[in-house]
Amino acid sequence: MEAIFELIFGLLWELFANIIFQLLVELGLRSLVEPFRKSDRMHPVFAFIGSILLGSLAGVVSLWIAPNHIVHSKHLQGYGLLFVPLLCGVTMAGLRQLKESKGRQVFFLDSFTYGYTFALFMSLVRFYRAG
Repeated sequence: MEAIFELIFGLLWELFANIIFQLLVELGLRSLVEPFRKSDRMHPVFAFIGSILLGSLAGVVSLWIAPNHIVHSKHLQGYGLLFVPLLCGVTMAGLRQLKESKGRQVFFLDSFTYGYTFALFMSLVRFYRAG
């Protein structure tokens, strides 16, 4: 029973940590990028590389905040490495649809691909560095 609780709590923690970091990065980047924006579209390759770099940076920052995993079993951490990025990607895609339906501007992290990539690299950094 404890293993199930640990798995569920660990997955929820990783999911919410990734989503919170993505939203904070989006807010910060929007304020930094907006004055220099010349078009509404970012080049997809640069956006993909940016999401890898930002996700990795968020993973490093999250290690300063919470250096240890909540879930101590490497086996369960592996499941988190699989499911957390998928859930984050779905969440960011849903956020994009919500913004588009309200006529608000969408950002490059507001998609499944970039949200998934951000969360995957954040999770990879945490997986390999957290003890």
